[in-house]
Amino acid sequence: MNEPYPDDVSRLLGQARALLQEDDYGQLDAAALCFAVLARFPDLTEAAELVLEAFSDPWLIRDNRKAIGRLVDEWDDRAWQHRRRLALSFRYTSQWEGEFHEGTERVEMDEVMPADVHAMLDEGRSQLLQDYLLGQRRGSEMAWPIFLEAIKRTAEPELAMLWVGHLYADQGYFAEAVDVLEMLLARLPESVNGRRLWAEVRWWREYQERIPWIPPRTGGRSGANGRRYRQMMAQVDPTFATDSEDDDAFLEHIPPDMDKLPDDFVLPPPVQAELIARVEEVLAGLPDEVSWKTAVDWSYLDKLENGDIDTTQFPEWAQYLLLEIDDPQQELFLKQYLLSYLANPPLFDEGDEDEDTTA
Repeated sequence: MNEPYPDDVSRLLGQARALLQEDDYGQLDAAALCFAVLARFPDLTEAAELVLEAFSDPWLIRDNRKAIGRLVDEWDDRAWQHRRRLALSFRYTSQWEGEFHEGTERVEMDEVMPADVHAMLDEGRSQLLQDYLLGQRRGSEMAWPIFLEAIKRTAEPELAMLWVGHLYADQGYFAEAVDVLEMLLARLPESVNGRRLWAEVRWWREYQERIPWIPPRTGGRSGANGRRYRQMMAQVDPTFATDSEDDDAFLEHIPPDMDKLPDDFVLPPPVQAELIARVEEVLAGLPDEVSWKTAVDWSYLDKLENGDIDTTQFPEWAQYLLLEIDDPQQELFLKQYLLSYLANPPLFDEGDEDEDTTA
């Protein structure tokens, strides 16, 4: 740390480093200490990088890849599925203990929704879920003005903004979560819960492309959205239409239930498709973001997509497994699993393994 910081900051970061050196799972507790520091000193890079170090633990990477892989295939590169991975990752690792906890018991989000705008918040969440679960962007577009109007009308704005900010983060919309929480801190700068959640969500906004267990987006900013998904689906299901312009085109947006919204609230007009196309065109012309090297070897996804799988590079035990399979479809699934498994970082240093074998 180049700038002078209070002694307790050095102590907290020291505790975090000590947790990372222990054999037990201390990564998330270490990250929580760093987020507590970032809530006070948001630009302290040392604390932010230490969170990334905690999240780069090989065991944590394996556990999160396995948990998320049950819900989203790693080769599914559609933008909304990428956001789901981020949302699940935040959910699995977050150590925020704010208004949604009573003692050691976690309180359901619905139990802390301000009663006077409960219906509005619930409808906004329903709209957001259409994008989170189905990739229907119109849903997230509609959710934002509904949430803003609810915050204006409630008698409990701090609680409403905490709820909305946490919901956005829980669904993987970190930029929107930061915006809402900064609105909260501008109005109530002493909000301890808001500042602590803001620090954690802000870190996710800045580091979301560097989470080691999440595959990098195909095409960077230009976003070849769904290219790998369509290619892999064609391998898994020969009847899949790879030439579809939009594989989610059949998912129609369900408009907000106006009975849940105030009579004098007017929904804004939809963003024009031409404007969206122009923005996407500009983004496509920008250079790709820096490609961060992570502990996982994600090149296996390119091999899957291109069908360039050299089984002779597999360990001997894996080659024997493949010899036992006659069904081509099952063989493909096993190859996918083996490539994914072997892409993980080693759990032990080579020197540690040598010591174990000679002991």
